[in-house]
Amino acid sequence: MVKIDEFVVERWMDHHENDVKHNIAETCCASISLNDLLSFSDKQEDILDYTHKQGYGAIRGSVTLRTNIAKLYGTETAQPVSADRVLVTNGAIQANFLALYTNIGPGDHAICHYPTYQQLYSIPESLGAEVSLWKAEEKNSWEVNLDDLRSMIKANTKLIIIK
Repeated sequence: MVKIDEFVVERWMDHHENDVKHNIAETCCASISLNDLLSFSDKQEDILDYTHKQGYGAIRGSVTLRTNIAKLYGTETAQPVSADRVLVTNGAIQANFLALYTNIGPGDHAICHYPTYQQLYSIPESLGAEVSLWKAEEKNSWEVNLDDLRSMIKANTKLIIIK
């Protein structure tokens, strides 16, 4: 069982999260304005449809959005990507949950780089997996030790989570 003083982690994150040069533990991309978004395209009228109602939408993402994503990535591969093979999630939290939920369970072992976002070690544990924390520590300038990682790998290690 993973035992962590979550209050200490939250205080550490509050203190360090917003005042660092490189935030490698962020859970989302940097925010941008709609004007920033529009500046990424020569065809600005194709990016936003201000007439489209913003409803709950399709669970897997709209067909239009999934088709556009498939086109974007399909040009980089030998085989076109089908919109049916694209799943849109409501941020990294949902994507992380789905990846963990479908890849680990009782009897499995996961190694999770730490400190990190709590979900990455708590979800595998809640699904019945044993979790080992591969700790980076301030006293070592936050550098990870690959020998420590190698020593944690077991026959039932199914995931090594690096964030």
